[in-house]
Amino acid sequence: MSEPIEHPQTPVSEGEDIAPFQLTNPLEIGAVLRQLVLRGDNITIYFAQGRQLMLSRLLAVDIPKRELILDVGGHAETNAALLNSERNIIVGTPDGVKIQFVLSKIRSTRFDGSPAFVASFPSDLIKLQRREFFRIETPLNRPYTCEMTLPDGKRAALELHDLSLGGIGAWALPQVAVPLVPGTVLERAQLELGPNGMLQMDLEMRSKRVTVRGSGQEIYLVGFKFVNTSRAGEATLQRLMAQLERERKALTG
Repeated sequence: MSEPIEHPQTPVSEGEDIAPFQLTNPLEIGAVLRQLVLRGDNITIYFAQGRQLMLSRLLAVDIPKRELILDVGGHAETNAALLNSERNIIVGTPDGVKIQFVLSKIRSTRFDGSPAFVASFPSDLIKLQRREFFRIETPLNRPYTCEMTLPDGKRAALELHDLSLGGIGAWALPQVAVPLVPGTVLERAQLELGPNGMLQMDLEMRSKRVTVRGSGQEIYLVGFKFVNTSRAGEATLQRLMAQLERERKALTG
């Protein structure tokens, strides 16, 4: 049974050109899925039109049958809601490589004597390995923030969820996220990176996805792309991401 979700893995932004990274051969798709099984990495399932999500793992892959087995979640209501969902986005990030695919109807089954889910292979799978897509989650114990001026002139401070050389993901309340539309550029946003200092960047809003916290509160995960990153800024980001990756590996062994 999967653990409760804390930091979800986010889907690829809708504005990204992912055609060069799409696999459509079932044997190639099966090979990627099998690696996820062998590694035991967590995956995030977005369903109910993106309004709900749960943490899971791939338990088995049957390439001849074109089927895969997924672990159930820890909450019966969430599991039931997933079974009623017609379109489900699966996201994983093994070693920073973004894996994403869409499953249609998911069904109940049993695996090794325990409840599980089964689904047919996806028609295609995205495997992103470009360095700008390597995203690392920011630390929970010392949250980084992004202070920005919104289009209406108001100031907002958003807590960062993840960081890459190409942009950030940040949590935003509805009153901040809803007015933002893809393509909106926010100039001179300030990334407060704790002991690593501050970076001033121009951000382009690329995507947003709403989720519901355990308290019932709606919150958005908003994706921003860096605009015209300086060499000094990119060097700072590279050092910070390397540091965070070392810390992550030290914690996970």
